Amino acid sequence: METIAPPPKLSHLFTLRCAVGPPMEVGHGPYGRRRCVPIKSGSVRGPNLNGEVVPGGADFMLVEEDQTTHVNTNYVIKSDDGAFLYIRTEGTRAGPPEVLRALMEGGPVDPSQYWFHLHVKVETGHEKYKWMNHRVIIGRATRAQGEVAYDAYFLENSP
Repeated sequence: METIAPPPKLSHLFTLRCAVGPPMEVGHGPYGRRRCVPIKSGSVRGPNLNGEVVPGGADFMLVEEDQTTHVNTNYVIKSDDGAFLYIRTEGTRAGPPEVLRALMEGGPVDPSQYWFHLHVKVETGHEKYKWMNHRVIIGRATRAQGEVAYDAYFLENSP
């Protein structure tokens, strides 16, 4: 089937690595098991943004019975040139239940064994980075004990 426009291309925006604290178990609620994972620190490096993750953010995750996890993070990045960017991510980590259980227990798991994609939203008033407010940004993430990392890409029109 022919498309109405050429598909967009992905351009690398940044790579983020975050140190996270132990999860706080909120418990089983009406939608599943709720956990809050504090974001302690981190780094951001890429062609469009370099900086540090400001301590104090968190991931308010919801875990289904089969260990599929829905993430919902809120945190701030301070760029190397002093700009502050508010970041929100939403996404899902899915895969075979035994792989997801191993991730929950902090074990080493090959990232090719599970699916972990994000929608990333950036908000800033800084002139240099304002263009990011209006881009569709996606990410592919990994999880290891004490760390979450992802590569962020924005969609660009193809010629």
